[in-house]
Amino acid sequence: MRFSLQDVKKSIQRRGGELAVSLHFLRPGELEQEITRLIAYHERLLGEPQRFFSLDDARAYVGDYRLAHCLLATLSHWYSWQTRDWATVVRELNATLEFIDFTSATDLRLALYTYVNEQYHGFLTAAQRTQVLQGFATRYQLDSAALEYLLVLDKDEEALLVRTSEQPPTALDVTTLYNQWVFEAALFNASDVQFVVDCQAFSTHLDQQEASVRRASTPAMGVGAVIKRLCFLARKLGVYYDLAYEDTLVAAQTPALLTLTLYGPQEVTGAPQQYGLRLARLCRMLLGYSGAASGKQRANLSAGMIEATATVHFLQRSYRFAMNARLLQLLPATEAPAGAARALAPDLFDSSIEQAFSEEFMALAASQGVDGWQLEREPEPLLLEHSIFIPDFAMTRGRQRIYVEILGFWTPSYRERKIQKLQQLQGRENLLLALPLEARDAFRSVCETFPVVVYRGQLAATDVLQVLRSRYDDFAERLRLLDGAEVRQRVRAAGLLPERVCYQLLHCYRRSELQSAADHVLTDDSDDLQFVPGVGLYRQSWEAQVKARLLAWLAGTAQAGSIPLSEALGWLQGALTVEVDIEVSALEILITRWPEVTIRRDSLFAAMLELAASDEQNENVQNEVGPEGELLSNEGKKKRRKSAGREPRTGGKRRGVVEPGPKQDELWG
Repeated sequence: MRFSLQDVKKSIQRRGGELAVSLHFLRPGELEQEITRLIAYHERLLGEPQRFFSLDDARAYVGDYRLAHCLLATLSHWYSWQTRDWATVVRELNATLEFIDFTSATDLRLALYTYVNEQYHGFLTAAQRTQVLQGFATRYQLDSAALEYLLVLDKDEEALLVRTSEQPPTALDVTTLYNQWVFEAALFNASDVQFVVDCQAFSTHLDQQEASVRRASTPAMGVGAVIKRLCFLARKLGVYYDLAYEDTLVAAQTPALLTLTLYGPQEVTGAPQQYGLRLARLCRMLLGYSGAASGKQRANLSAGMIEATATVHFLQRSYRFAMNARLLQLLPATEAPAGAARALAPDLFDSSIEQAFSEEFMALAASQGVDGWQLEREPEPLLLEHSIFIPDFAMTRGRQRIYVEILGFWTPSYRERKIQKLQQLQGRENLLLALPLEARDAFRSVCETFPVVVYRGQLAATDVLQVLRSRYDDFAERLRLLDGAEVRQRVRAAGLLPERVCYQLLHCYRRSELQSAADHVLTDDSDDLQFVPGVGLYRQSWEAQVKARLLAWLAGTAQAGSIPLSEALGWLQGALTVEVDIEVSALEILITRWPEVTIRRDSLFAAMLELAASDEQNENVQNEVGPEGELLSNEGKKKRRKSAGREPRTGGKRRGVVEPGPKQDELWG
């Protein structure tokens, strides 16, 4: 049972024209005897019902009403009131079997009410009460005292005091938890918490911490790393934040002082207490980010925290609550999330919309469907006038870098802050906004300045890619930078450049771009070159050589005029592997271009390859290639034809069937 900020002992002062609140935290040793007596009082009443516990006696041990109330609430972390189990009590009283039919005190009260209605018409005088209860108890072999106890067994007054821990707490344990709950009670009612960060001191301290694990060649961390670390902690705990910087700049024109604003439960949606717990934990982490558990180092806030204040609200007024090194010493130490000192968590997102968008984009990237764009979360911050804007994503392709900001609806103050920042970014051509349909009117003032993707429910990666294609298409510039002569030289030298290689060589990201770029490269003086979608750029003589190899292999291997297509593709791919790495799908596309062969599909899974040429053409094919499938020179062709001769035909032509001829080893001599 926690306590509220109104229950906490505090004092109010006016400082610099604003109200400030000072909360009463317990210093080590303060009220130690009083807390010890309060713990002993709880230990003495263990196993006793709550009606024996006197709040007045407990408060008397402390002496201060407000402090006593909060300390009793703190002790509820170790002690609680527990209602006795109905079945256990019934067994202890040795009740009859009929009594076991009652499952709770409510059932018993209902049975008594029915009994009184039946026997006494629903009304009893005070004089009759004892007699009636005794008569009802006799039915179940109980005395009236046991019956009256069972009738009120589920009441709070009958709950027993139990300790939920193995050992009783010490006065120091109670003091520490009390201070933590006072701190959290203040932040449950906070609209914002501000930390002023000295970037130089902060980054220097982090460098010292990681000196043992960082290589000598690794550069020192700058302001961007500091900002990302602060943002990581906020995102890790699900706390909404904002960043701004002061006028003081260092020589490198980077901010020396950052103001990190964490928004409290009153500024966001959701359960205030649950969000307040996350906010309080984050504040404790930032106050003690140096990681020192005790001693002199912990007294200096953290490495670069200069000031920490919160705006808290109670009784319809706002107050300034200062957090300092003395307060940090009174709070329990807390550990930062795993990996916070080294890297950002790649699977941590501010919202489900961002997570769904990222997952969809990565799935498209795996199938080469993102036009060459690479996605980066939480990129470098954009400096504004006295403020910092951190986009949700950055998308990079070549020399282009486009920032993507997913806008939410949230609260009016959130929208106002976001619009103010976007207005300072007007004129930037590399910022894309995504906003839900219901928020379009709220952000109308900035929608005309930036490219916008409006979504309903979830942001689709395909919608973002469509805007990128229409707004940031640089295909004409990429064509202009192409060196056509170099590309043609590479094709002639290699024979074939597969389509996947052409994407990189021609600076293309889509197949439609690839066709246009190939047309741009293949000029009038390149009649010997050709581009086929799915295959790539190749020399036509290379295609003729590949076709001759396949036809010669089919003429000597195919039975009954056909062979499984998969077997033919496997043989051809193996024959070309040494020369060029070509995919099976590309070879199939090539084969469909040759009239000398046909592909017959008797079923969905059975594709057969068969020769469509005459016997004379097949014999000519064999005369055109050598034993390794290479094209023969003119002199070699003449020798082959002269030595092989021709056998007289005994029958008519049968399409797709090869007549018996010389053996392969005799033909290639």
